[in-house]
Amino acid sequence: MTAEEKLLEYGCEGVKILQNYSYDDALVGVTIDRRAVYDFDLMVKWLVEKENMEEIDAIEWVHYNTARA
Repeated sequence: MTAEEKLLEYGCEGVKILQNYSYDDALVGVTIDRRAVYDFDLMVKWLVEKENMEEIDAIEWVHYNTARA
């Protein structure tokens, strides 16, 4: 199930999710102001498994492109 499908299933329409990668398995919640919340370690795991990144590259990607955003 995709992140968008999960959000719709729980009635969370209009939530701002990450666009570069969906991190479907890393979605863990939603903030009061309707932003998706992701687990850092699961984001790294998702990139390693779904995008075939090396773990160190995935960690750097998440730090630089997501955590800083």
